[in-house]
Amino acid sequence: MRAVTVAEDRRLVAIDAAAPEPDPGQVLLDVAYCGICGSDLHFRDVPELFPAGTVPGHEFSGRIAAVGSDVDGWNVGDRVCVLPFGQCGECEACRAGHEQVCPHAVSNGVGLGTGRAGAYAGQVLVDERMLFALPDAVDDRAGTLVEPLAVAIRAVDLARVGSEEPVLVLGAGPIGLLTALVLRDRGVARTLVCSRNPARGRHAAALGLNTVSLEEVAAAAPADSPACVFDCAGTPASAQLAAQILRPLGRLLLVGLSLAPLDLPAPAIVIKELEIRGVIAYRRVQFQAAIDMLAAGAIPVDELITEVVPLAEAEAAFQALTARGSEKLKILLAP
Repeated sequence: MRAVTVAEDRRLVAIDAAAPEPDPGQVLLDVAYCGICGSDLHFRDVPELFPAGTVPGHEFSGRIAAVGSDVDGWNVGDRVCVLPFGQCGECEACRAGHEQVCPHAVSNGVGLGTGRAGAYAGQVLVDERMLFALPDAVDDRAGTLVEPLAVAIRAVDLARVGSEEPVLVLGAGPIGLLTALVLRDRGVARTLVCSRNPARGRHAAALGLNTVSLEEVAAAAPADSPACVFDCAGTPASAQLAAQILRPLGRLLLVGLSLAPLDLPAPAIVIKELEIRGVIAYRRVQFQAAIDMLAAGAIPVDELITEVVPLAEAEAAFQALTARGSEKLKILLAP
């Protein structure tokens, strides 16, 4: 089969790889599509996170091609998407219902760098526990959005936002837009989206979301300051801005992951008694909620997926997504 791997020079290269065989409790999937995640873009330059030889890819859909022993309830040909974190279900966190912070989830996961090979490939092995059925109303392309949408749903669930509270989403990449769309679906009417990328700001406006410039955010009067900020940009500057503009008792959700220190202003955090929460994964119920939301037609899939390219063009797709002022949102890789 064909797969894409991270080379020693950090480029993405297409290779021929042996087709894997499922062990007990595993299934082999034929990958339909795999989305390029923002974390893929950041991690590929960090050998500690994506060692040479890594096959990335954790936002994917496909069909079951083979079933290992001890797998019950799944059949060849079933359409599925995959919760890529290898949550064990047995540790203290999992038993307490906090599987999103299972300490084994990444190392046992799929396409996360330090775990197993991911779905930048024709086929991928996953555990039975990772499988979620895709209904007919969610096609294979839409199935790639389940994972990032689950992140957005988790963030909104944690934020406890009232319908009339002023909310700001920083960053209009896929996670930022999905977060704003979840907020809209929940009836949070006073949501603004801010992006330093004009093209992505235009995407947000085209989706019917209310947008605001960075200058307007910085110049807003205290009475207009947000009660909650979702930092989906994932930069020190965006987190610092959020801490500065939040009203007293405000909530900051760090949804975008910065690999650099945030250097947040302690006086603003302490004096205003700000609440800061991180968001990286989700619970199984939130993953299913993402499937249900897509099935209900609440997410404009065609407007979010801006391009589909073959595996051999993975490096070019990475370059396009990281180019300054890029108009691309979500690019899918097709085996």
